[in-house]
Amino acid sequence: MTPDVDSTNANKWPIVLFFLTSGLFFLGCVWYLWAGSLPPAPYRGTSPDARPSAATIQLTKNRAAEIDGNRIVYRGRHDGDLQLDLFILELDPHYAYPLHIPEKSAREGFFIGSRYFRLLAASSGKISLQPQ
Repeated sequence: MTPDVDSTNANKWPIVLFFLTSGLFFLGCVWYLWAGSLPPAPYRGTSPDARPSAATIQLTKNRAAEIDGNRIVYRGRHDGDLQLDLFILELDPHYAYPLHIPEKSAREGFFIGSRYFRLLAASSGKISLQPQ
């Protein structure tokens, strides 16, 4: 006796569904790994409406300064960029987030955390920042 054609095709659907689901899962995992490895876009904030304060902040090379619950360490200049390390004390006081800020854009103003700063003067040993 020969098997019925309709019953043979009916038994193939679970196999087709299994391989289709497995393939979609695999493609989803590959996409997740690829999309998770892209670096985030840099944050380009706008100047706040607050008035500038008269106080300036001096950062000496390799010396920490604490500003608004964050520790900032100036590491010097390299290829026209100011190199800073930002320690977010509430998250992890031992991990430094490196910041490379072009000197030209630093003179126009930049954000560190929620504070807006403007570079007044820079040398290889220290920088002066004006909080806005």
